[in-house]
Amino acid sequence: MHKKTKYYFPQLDSIRGLDFFFVFLFHTYHPQFNPGFFGRMFQYFYGNLMLSIDVFFILSSFLLTWLGINEYKATGNFSFINYFIRRALRIWPLYFLLMLFTFTLLPYFSESLKVPVTLPPAGYYLLFISNYYLEGHVYFLRFLWSLSVEEQFYIVWGLCLVFFQKKLMVCIWIFSGVSIVYTFYAISNQIFHDFHTLTYLLDFAVGIYAAVILQKGHRVVDFFKKISTGQALVFFLSVPVLFIIIFCLTYISPSSSAPWYDLLGRYIFIVYIGLVIIEQMVNERSILRLKTQKFLVYTGKISYGLYCFHGYSLTFGLFMFNKLNISMPMIFQILVLFIINFIIAAASYRFIESPFLRLKDKLRRV
Repeated sequence: MHKKTKYYFPQLDSIRGLDFFFVFLFHTYHPQFNPGFFGRMFQYFYGNLMLSIDVFFILSSFLLTWLGINEYKATGNFSFINYFIRRALRIWPLYFLLMLFTFTLLPYFSESLKVPVTLPPAGYYLLFISNYYLEGHVYFLRFLWSLSVEEQFYIVWGLCLVFFQKKLMVCIWIFSGVSIVYTFYAISNQIFHDFHTLTYLLDFAVGIYAAVILQKGHRVVDFFKKISTGQALVFFLSVPVLFIIIFCLTYISPSSSAPWYDLLGRYIFIVYIGLVIIEQMVNERSILRLKTQKFLVYTGKISYGLYCFHGYSLTFGLFMFNKLNISMPMIFQILVLFIINFIIAAASYRFIESPFLRLKDKLRRV
């Protein structure tokens, strides 16, 4: 029997926690920007807060690949069944509890309170294909499209870890190529692709690549092990500077070129996050010191609940504010809603998720 190793990286939970703050801010605060140069620049940066979703995808593929490679090294094979059960134990209990509430109890409350709700066909959510349902429906469910993308990826990547463990670089190139070709095709033909799984295969590929080169060693890994403080400052400031340059190009170019500049910015950001993960994994003297930020680490631990519940917290919180005629400045409203969501997610983690997480850990093979 192989001795199990505790693979836990608090710095990655910090990234996940910080990431959720940006998602929550984007979904709660909708500022008005002036039409001038700086107003449009702030609008550009604010709109790019949604790239936080890409971070979740990159982190997921990194961790799954890291564990998959280590399982293969320790046992000589990779168990898809074990992998799938562990993924289900992490995602399904809370998710299907929310689906039970949404599709069985919510219609009853809606009728009692005489507040109409528009629910989608349940099958899209129960089968994790809601990212392909584009018709308008209740606000709080729409945030969960990213879980469908992740579940679809989990199945494909689990099979790759079974059959192509020694060809992971080939999988990376295929994922990247398919994603880039599809996204170029969609933009060229003005096809809405924001929620399509193929759009995000590049995110997953970058996370996989980060795990592979960390396992095998690479000059990029060596660079971040020895990076100086000055080089680190340049590295962390490089993306904001590049985004300012991209915005300036967008500002002076025809509107038809905007989707291409947005795509360029997104691709730069995806690669950058992959590098940040490597830096945080190997640089013991990192200027960010994310693994020591206890609040961010805890926020990352409960981030699945934070994400799942935040649509519900916003919807029902704002409903209660209106019902009780509670008026407060926007900043306080956002803070109250965040605290409510945080408390709910913390309780969910403690009483709903943790028992399944303990069972999930028992099923790990390494």
